[in-house]
Order: sequence, then C-alpha cells, then structure tokens
Amino acid sequence: MVCSVCARAYSPLTPETVHFVAIHGDLGYAGLLHTMQGRKPSSGVNTNVGVDYRLYHNNFLFSAGVEGMYALYANKMDKLDVELPMIDTEGDLFNMHVHVDESRDVAHMVNVNIPLLFGGEWERFYFMVGPKLSLNMYGATASNAKVTTYGEYEQYYDDFYDMTNHQFISGQRMSSETLKMKWNFNIMAHAEIGARIGHMFKHKQFRTNPDKIRMYIAVYTDFGILNIHADAGGKPIFDYRETENGLQFYSQPLMMSNLADNEIFRNLHVGIKFTVAFELPKHGKSYVYQHNRVGRNYRKRGGNQTIIQ
Repeated sequence: MVCSVCARAYSPLTPETVHFVAIHGDLGYAGLLHTMQGRKPSSGVNTNVGVDYRLYHNNFLFSAGVEGMYALYANKMDKLDVELPMIDTEGDLFNMHVHVDESRDVAHMVNVNIPLLFGGEWERFYFMVGPKLSLNMYGATASNAKVTTYGEYEQYYDDFYDMTNHQFISGQRMSSETLKMKWNFNIMAHAEIGARIGHMFKHKQFRTNPDKIRMYIAVYTDFGILNIHADAGGKPIFDYRETENGLQFYSQPLMMSNLADNEIFRNLHVGIKFTVAFELPKHGKSYVYQHNRVGRNYRKRGGNQTIIQ
C-alpha cells in the first residue's frame, strides 16, 4: 500500500523537484519490551536530534541523514525476602532475614542512527516510513534498593531488629556503581505522520518565502526489529559476600543479571517530532561561450545575437 501511494505521488502532471537540508528534534516515551515471564516492560524517555537531506519531487518525499539518540529505561524490581542460616558470636544458630524493597535500576543508551525514509506530502499533510540503522556508542546501567535485616532465634519469642553490631538494620540503601554495558546493533522500523505548519507563522521570513523554509510537526514511532541485549552469563539479581565487617549485600542491574540471560529485548519509542527544512539554492540556466562557433553565425539557444570578431 505504501509503495503504491509513493508511486502515485511520484508522477503528477506538473513535475516539481526541490532539495532541502533539514534539522529535527523529537521527544517521547521509551519502552523496552522483553520475553521475561511475569515482568512488566521497562519504561523511560527517548530523544533524537539530527540533520537530514530531503528531496521533494512532486508529492514524493525522500529523506536520508544522521541523528544522535539517547534513551533511558527504568526497571522496577520485585520485592525479595531472603533467609540466611547464620551463627552469632556466642555460637548460637539463627536465621537472618533480608528484605529487599524499592529496588530500581536504570539503563542508558546512546546511539547513532541513520534513517532512510520515503513518503509523500499533500498540502499540509505528510507521512514518511522506512528503516533506521542504529549503532550503539555508549551504554551504562546502575541499581539501588532499600534493605532491612533482622534475626530470628528459635529459643527467643521476639525477633531482633536494629542492632547494627549484629548487622540488623532497617531501611538502609544499597546501590551498585555505574556499570558499562554494550547494546547490540539494531534496525528500527520508523513511521511518522504529521502536518506542515511553517506558513502559519507570521515572521517576515516565512511571509516572504513561505516555501523556502518549511516547518513540520508529527507523531512518530520507532520499533526495534533485532535483539539489542548483548550480555550473557549475568550474575544473580541479589547476592552477598563476606567481609571483615560482616556480610555485604548488593543488587545487580536487570540487564546484567542472570534473569536477562537468553532473553530477547526490543525497544519501542513513541513521541512528537519537529522538523525545519531549508530549501537549497536552485541552479539557473547557464550558457557557455564557444568562440570557435561564432564564425559560423552560431546563435545560442534562447538568444538572437552573436559576437563579431
């Protein structure tokens, strides 16, 4: 259907070809869809800034360019209740309960995209569709959570809370350092539909040359076709290690944990896009003087005079 519409847009009776250089920026929702069972997709924000070459031929549109993309995905993790068998300093057995709550992590993505888009424009309405090649330049992730621990003894009726010398703490924050990560190369299917709004502005430049500077606003969507999860062999989402000062607890970001092993992740972006297109100078007709043809009473096309030597 899209191909037939573009073909129809390409061949009206009055041909017109105009070249533009355009800049655009967009902002919207970012979702990270995955195949993990029982866990909601990650949510966040996405933004793009880019520059494009745009061809307008009759009602046919073609655009190619480069853009920088930043996306942030936030994950809300499930509550954890871990029970560890322990021995206290007096040799008594007890169970240490570890509650992990308000666990969150964020993942950052910085990519360079190359969009190749096709579409059509009729008066105020336009649309464009096509692929975006997306190459990862930077990735990072970090996590934090709130931890509460207490001791349970069989010989005592009450549990033991808030005893820091026994590592019984309440509501203490634990966080990971910012960890670098890699995202896979991606191909995103892009679609946008919108309207031309430049002629609606009252600035002098838009009144005198309404077609040389064109402004557009649109809604867009990007959907990742390939799996962008690159890491494998992740660590447990929650773990601990023994130190000289007792147990040290830590949580692992979702994208680098064993929960994400062998799972598929695809990104979905939806938002608002704003574009300003500047018409490139048109080349006028030019005539080349050829002195060797003047002697034969050569007349240049469109003229009726020659130079007599």
